[in-house]
Parts: sequence; structure tokens; C-alpha cells
Amino acid sequence: MKSKSTKNTWKKAPKSSLWNEKENWTEGVLPEEKALFGPSEQTLITFSKKECASVGSIEFEEQASSFLIKLGTSETDQKLMLTIFGEGVINRSGLPQNIKVAATNSWFRDPQLMFKGKASAGGTDMYYESGPESLEEGYGGGIIGFTEESTAGDANFTVRTGKVPPPDPHVQRSTVGGEVSFSDHSRAGRAKFTIYGTLGKDDDTFGNTVFHDHASAEHATFINVGGTVEGGDGGNTQFYDNSSSEHGLFLNFGASHYKGNGGDVAFDGNASGSYGIFHNMAATADGGNGGVTSFNNNPPKMSGIGASAGNAFFHNYGAREAGDGGGGHTEFTAKYGSCIAHKATIMNYGSVLSKSSTAGHTIFSVNLPNDFHPSAGQATIWNYASPTKEGSGGYTEFAAWDEGESPGGMPTAEKATILNAGAEINGAQGGYTKFSQKCKAGEANLIAYGGTNGGEGGMIIFYNQSEGNQAKITLYGNGTLDLSDRSENLQFQDLNLNGGIILTKVDSHEIHIQLTGHLNILSGHVFFSFRYDPNDLVEQGKKYKLLQAENLDSLDVSLFSGSDLNGLKPNFFIKKNELFVSFEA
Repeated sequence: MKSKSTKNTWKKAPKSSLWNEKENWTEGVLPEEKALFGPSEQTLITFSKKECASVGSIEFEEQASSFLIKLGTSETDQKLMLTIFGEGVINRSGLPQNIKVAATNSWFRDPQLMFKGKASAGGTDMYYESGPESLEEGYGGGIIGFTEESTAGDANFTVRTGKVPPPDPHVQRSTVGGEVSFSDHSRAGRAKFTIYGTLGKDDDTFGNTVFHDHASAEHATFINVGGTVEGGDGGNTQFYDNSSSEHGLFLNFGASHYKGNGGDVAFDGNASGSYGIFHNMAATADGGNGGVTSFNNNPPKMSGIGASAGNAFFHNYGAREAGDGGGGHTEFTAKYGSCIAHKATIMNYGSVLSKSSTAGHTIFSVNLPNDFHPSAGQATIWNYASPTKEGSGGYTEFAAWDEGESPGGMPTAEKATILNAGAEINGAQGGYTKFSQKCKAGEANLIAYGGTNGGEGGMIIFYNQSEGNQAKITLYGNGTLDLSDRSENLQFQDLNLNGGIILTKVDSHEIHIQLTGHLNILSGHVFFSFRYDPNDLVEQGKKYKLLQAENLDSLDVSLFSGSDLNGLKPNFFIKKNELFVSFEA
């Protein structure tokens, strides 16, 4: 007698819950091409710990009961339990059908449930869950794996981990949480994924949806829930190798508890943000971290260009009410590869709170010494103002931490366009961009807009040692270029002024701007705001150089004005192609 049948139906009154038991099927053999489910008294389907099963498709007929197909237990080893290789899962019952993988596993190539070929996980009435058998007493989680050209279809997935910390990886391997993995050329379709973080005291466990090889998120939706316990991790979506987010929608929520991490999406290897849409939300708990999207923050190391933001859209939100925590953010950390923002569009929104970290922000940074560097590429980045007088503006930061050399280069704005909006509320802070250490402005187009109704203008800040390179800077209204913390000159290409404020200081260093291109005053006056420091001795009548440009002697000195300095009034002079100021009582 054959051990399998091309088509078989689960009995209305089966002997047990075991899929692998022949007597539970109407033909007395196990299904091979198609497993049919209709009305049944036994709606819990389980699997043998010793035998695996394989079927082309699972079909719930029109009159079918609502089933729970459960794979794995806490005693299950890493053996594959069910492979679906044909059409996939079809639900015609009109009722929700559930498939749960509850186990402890260690590797995405060895899942309990595998889709292969062109199999589909089904429609919106199909519900999948991966995690441990018990959320309270379990750790790690089972794995649902999509391989070859299979797809998650339009199904719903919940990914969890347990309350118990996983064992020492040197003693026993396990996943950090339940997992849904995509490898080869598999796709997430239009499925919906809800991914949770740790439930216990361990701060490095989380549910995980992972893309490997050339897999694609396609048009799926991913909800990465922020940490729900103190110090806990949030849910995670990960892209490795040459995988892509395609047109996926990613909602990364901030932590709801103190010191919790936000939900996150991470791009490593040569993965791409493609045309995805990312919303990184602020934490809803004071001291919590916001949702985040990061690039090359995890192994493996890349020999050339690393992960790319592609043409994706990123929204980084600031705190919206008292008691909120860290703002949503996007990080190009380049720990393991020279990541790039490419042609992405990034929006950093302001916060109602005064602490800058509560605003939406984007960071291009390295920890020195470092073999890689991040680049803003040709991205378009908007930094928006604070919505309140007491709040902080959204910002973009180019930074290097610690000490040492960076053979792989320093963070650079490259050819990006970075726009810093002015505030629309009296006294509110505008959006801003800041460069520190030896970070580079490259050939970027940096713009600071003026505020309205008494709001502060957008700001562009160059701290000491940072480089202007061949950047073009444009100021409008009370948009500000801040050089007040520098002790050395700043060189860049063009300075375009429709009004504008240049915040600087005068001392023995004679800090000034060196333009390799032109100074273009398109309208209004250029205002120099001089920072007063009682430790800086300013000599009356001495001429201090402020600006050097090849076309400066063609401009009228009356276009320049400035603030008093400790009761001394500024007087401006143009000599050849240099602008000077002196101070008199």
C-alpha cells in the first residue's frame, strides 16, 4: 500500500491530532500533493517529533472548521517538520485559519516550517505565529522559512520571544526570538508582520523578520513594536546580503518603558532600502529610545560599499507630549561597511521637549578607529523646526566618536541637499545640521531657511576641525551659519545670502570664511552675530578678518552689519577680496 496520496482529507472524527498518523486521513495514507480540511471535531493539528511531513498545498474548504496547525514543542530539536512546496496555503472557509511554530531553533536554514518553490502562505484570513512554546517560561523561538521563489502572500504574521533569557551561545545555540526568514529570491508579498521584543530582563532578545540573499520585502507591512518592559529590546526587521526592502512599509515604534529600545530595521551587508517607506516613532516613555533604522551597524564586514538607503523615504518623529522619550532616528553608523544614503528622502521632525535627543534625527557617524565611513550620497534631508517654544528642532549630525585614525574615511555629506527649516512660532528652535571632528561637507548643498512670527531660523553648524570642502551654503532671513565654536578657518565653495546670520567670534585666531567660489548677496543685509567670551581679548581698532572671496571687492560694504561686542560697535571694511571688522566704543 502507498504511504502517501496525491489528495487526502482530514477526517471529521480523527483518532488523534497528529498529521503524521495515517488513520487521521480519509484515504488512510498521508497527503502528498494536497491536504484538504473540512468540518472536523479535531481542529488542533500537531506533528510527530520523529517524522517530517511534506505537501504541495494545504486547502481549507468552504465548510471547514477553524483550525490551529501547531508545529514544535519545547522539546523539539532543530529538525524541519513541514515543507510546503506547491501552490501553498488556500483558505476558502471564510474563517480565520492559524499556523503556529512554537519551538527553540538556531538557524534560518533549518526552520520548522518551510515554504519552497513558488508556494504562498495564503491570503488575509491566514494567521501565522512564531515564538517559543510558552511566552512566560520559554526562550528563543521557532522559525518559519521562505526559500527559493516562495511568498508570504497576503497573510498575517506575529513574531515573538519568551520571558526567559536564552542560554549562553557557547553552550547551546538558539535564536534570539521567534523568526520569519526569507532567503534565495523569496518575497514577503503584501503580508503584514507584527514583531515584538523581549518580555523579560534580558536586553538582547527580540522577535525577528530576516531577509537574506536576494530576498525582497516587496509590498509588505512590518510593525516593529518598541520595548514593552524596562530595558527591553523592541521587535526587529533585518536585511542582509543583497536583500531589499522594495516597496515595503515599516513602522518602528518607540519604547513604552524606561530604557527600552525602539523597534528597528537594520540594513547590513549590501542590502538596500530601495523604495521602502520608514516611520521611526518617538518613545512614549521618558528615558526610552525611539524607533530606528540603521545601516551597517551589524556584521559582516564589507570590503567595499556597504548597505544603501536606495530611494527610500524615512520619517523620524520627535516627542509629541510631556513624558515622551527619545526621538525616532536613522543611523548610518558604518561599523561594518561604508553605508550610503544614496538618493533617499529623509525627514527629521522637531520635538515638544527641550532635550535634543527627543527630536527626530539622522546621524552619520563612526567610532574611531574605523575602517569605513558613512555618506549622505545624493540624499535629500529635511530638518524641521520645533513645534513649541520649549522644544527642539529636528537635526542631522555628522560625527566621529572617541580617538584614533579612520583609514576608511570620515562621515561626509557628499552631494546631498540638506534643508533646515525655520520655526513658525515665536522663540522656537529651527531645524539644524552639524558637523564635528574632521567630518566633511563634501559637495553638499546646505540650506538654512529663516523663521517667521519671531521663530528662529534653521542653522548650519561647523564645529572645530570639521571641513566645508566644496559645499554650497545658502541662508535665508535669519537662517544661521554657526562658526562660534571654531578656532580655525572654514573653507567651502559658495555662500549665497538672502539675508542670513553668520554667528562667529573674534579673537587672536582671526577665524574667517574662505570661499573658493563666490559670495552671492541676493537680497537684504548680511548680519554677523559676534559671540562674546570674556576670555577673548578684543583690541579696539584692530581689524579682524571675517571673510575672503574672489568677488568681494565688487560688493558694497554697506551690505554688512553686525552685533555689538561687549558694548563695542562693529565697523566693516573691504580690502581687495577680504572683509574685515573692527570695534570701537
